[in-house]
Amino acid sequence: MTEKHGSLSLKIPGREKILSVFAIEAVCTLFAFAFVAVFAEICGIVMGDGFAAGDNYFSFWTTLFFMLFTALYYIFRLFVSGIAAAVFSTVPALFLFFLLKDLSALPVLLPAMILGVVLRLAIHFISNREKKLLYAALILDIIALALFIGRSSFTGDNPAEKVMCICLVALTLSAVQTFFYERNRFPFPIYYFLIIAIITLIVPMKKEPIDWTKAVDLGHRFVYRIESIASDISYRFSFAFGDSYTAGYSSFTSTGKKITEGERTQLIIESIDAPYYTYLDEETGKNTKLRKTLYLAGGIGTDKAQFAEFIAFLYANGTDRERALTFTEVLNIDLEYAYIDTKDVIVPSRALLVTEGEKKVREGVSEKAHRKGYRISVKYLDIDYASPELTSMLKDAPTELPKLTYDEVCDYVSGLWGIQFTEMMSRDEYEEALAEIGNGAKSEYLDVTGVTPELKELADKVTSGAESDYDKCRFLEEYLRQYPYSKDAVGGYNSESNMSTAEGMADIAERFLFDTKKGYCVHYTSSMIMLLRLLGIPARAASGFRYAFPFDRKDKYEVSSGCAHVWPEAYIENVGWIPFEPTAAYYALSNTSWHRSSNDADNKWTSEYHSGINPYDSSKASVKVDEDEEEEKVSVLLAVKVFLPTVVFTVAVIIMLVLGIYLIKVLRYRYGTPRQKLFYDVEQIKRILIKRSGGKLTDRGLLSDFKEAAPEDIREELGKVFDVFYRVVYRNGDSTEPTAEENELAFEMRKKLMR
Repeated sequence: MTEKHGSLSLKIPGREKILSVFAIEAVCTLFAFAFVAVFAEICGIVMGDGFAAGDNYFSFWTTLFFMLFTALYYIFRLFVSGIAAAVFSTVPALFLFFLLKDLSALPVLLPAMILGVVLRLAIHFISNREKKLLYAALILDIIALALFIGRSSFTGDNPAEKVMCICLVALTLSAVQTFFYERNRFPFPIYYFLIIAIITLIVPMKKEPIDWTKAVDLGHRFVYRIESIASDISYRFSFAFGDSYTAGYSSFTSTGKKITEGERTQLIIESIDAPYYTYLDEETGKNTKLRKTLYLAGGIGTDKAQFAEFIAFLYANGTDRERALTFTEVLNIDLEYAYIDTKDVIVPSRALLVTEGEKKVREGVSEKAHRKGYRISVKYLDIDYASPELTSMLKDAPTELPKLTYDEVCDYVSGLWGIQFTEMMSRDEYEEALAEIGNGAKSEYLDVTGVTPELKELADKVTSGAESDYDKCRFLEEYLRQYPYSKDAVGGYNSESNMSTAEGMADIAERFLFDTKKGYCVHYTSSMIMLLRLLGIPARAASGFRYAFPFDRKDKYEVSSGCAHVWPEAYIENVGWIPFEPTAAYYALSNTSWHRSSNDADNKWTSEYHSGINPYDSSKASVKVDEDEEEEKVSVLLAVKVFLPTVVFTVAVIIMLVLGIYLIKVLRYRYGTPRQKLFYDVEQIKRILIKRSGGKLTDRGLLSDFKEAAPEDIREELGKVFDVFYRVVYRNGDSTEPTAEENELAFEMRKKLMR
């Protein structure tokens, strides 16, 4: 029952009220945690891994803030009414916001706090919220189940998912019995289900759970087919019904029209290697992390001629193992196809060996489409194109390559990276690769059909002063990166122009460079390819994905459709195909180095490398900031810097609130009407007597109870005050108003009891 000042209504007994409040807040907290966990999963799917809510502990932080502001709500409620208390409890959030907004050591804190405050306010204004939240939990059940089947979410891989499932079970059981409660009137309170939830959380579970694989796989296949059909229809009809489509792997059919980035998982990467490189920052003297970026190209496979030519290039420059390890590294990953349907074999650029089980995959395009579940293992050569060691060699490419025999190449490759060349290329395949290199520049990659004189003039202007083909590539790359990146773009003047033909790329490039002057990877790549070809440098487009690894090690890394990308590659004579990144949204490959030097590569270093040990100690490494993600090391004084000032601020707010309320009451009493003064004095007298009784006295609506509880020496005068109160409340007429003497008597009784 509600309580109003001056009311003689019956109050809810203290214990019942506490249990009632506990039950309501328990339901609110359980619902808040489950809601945030589902919300974070959906945001992660829609917005990708970069979203802060992807943090495993986002749900815990949000619920912690939710509980903090719930506690503050009840503290403030001691001084102001319910609605005002809810509003006042958010005041510390404003203070926290200014403390956290510049502190990105824990990026998840700020969005967690904001969501916690919003949830607290939203739930406060829900009438009969305990029952409504229980039924809302059933909706969360449906959403969570759909995500589990359709997206493989909530598999229990982290503590937040486990707690969320337990919260939903407790809420669901309570909701079901609440439905039957309408009939039998014997409900179990929420804390019964809380006990069950706690026991479930702490009791060890069976290591071998029920095998639902077949049922889940069936659901996955069904959902996958629906999504594949919908995606295919959406893409194929995008030109008929609008000027946009959802990004994803599409080979070279991209037209450059407006895109919407999707976040459906396309590939799953598994790797035992660290997702970052570590180097010694000369400015700070600390080990620093630089996360790896992986370019996955489709339709190329293992380019044997490319590898053979690059080996000869290294040999011609006298590159030994120590020098090679400063800018190259052989890595291994496993790739699994998710929601992607293509005949292309998608592998990291510079793939050396691709296997499907025990079978070698030799071609870049298969006879049949690869669907969900297709798995391959890849050994590839990772190259630091920003390394000064490699850059100097690229600028001064040899005029002729040495003719290495198969046996010489086997020994040289083993000496550089400790791998067996025979696993990657047979003697006959090596001879075929040499013959392909001997054919010279690829004329098909010099096609400039459809270009205009303006494009040729621009190519010459941008590259004037370049001393080598590599310098020309770099000049063009830097020039194109000045154009603004935008997904809200248009294609060529011909709506059917795409990247599959030189004429299509020329049309896209012309409009991008001289008309719209904004675009995304399709526009940048088409432009650089045509400009390079006009300079006599063979150029081609690579289509696939650009995936930036997170800084945290994971068992699996999901490559979403939002990572779909195209980039240009230029053929440098006697070097091979070199990738470039003109797209302004990403950092250039030629600008981000691993920061390795030959001084780092002593005999001990190289022996550790070939033993499978990471030569860089990353245990105390900080994080390198790049365009995609900024992180700071976690401060050990976070509690002192954030939470201690917040506590002090909250206490200060409460003190100011108490003083303000006291001042308002004093002013209201001083300038109030005689009736208002009397009501206030009587209400305060009742509260003082209840407090003096130690909780034994309850308000039954009878002032005689309070008279009997008062000290004997003031009972008679107190009875006079109560008589005046009854007269004012129940009689009519002008004579009912209290006189000045009666107000003075009520005031004196209150003061005496306070003393």
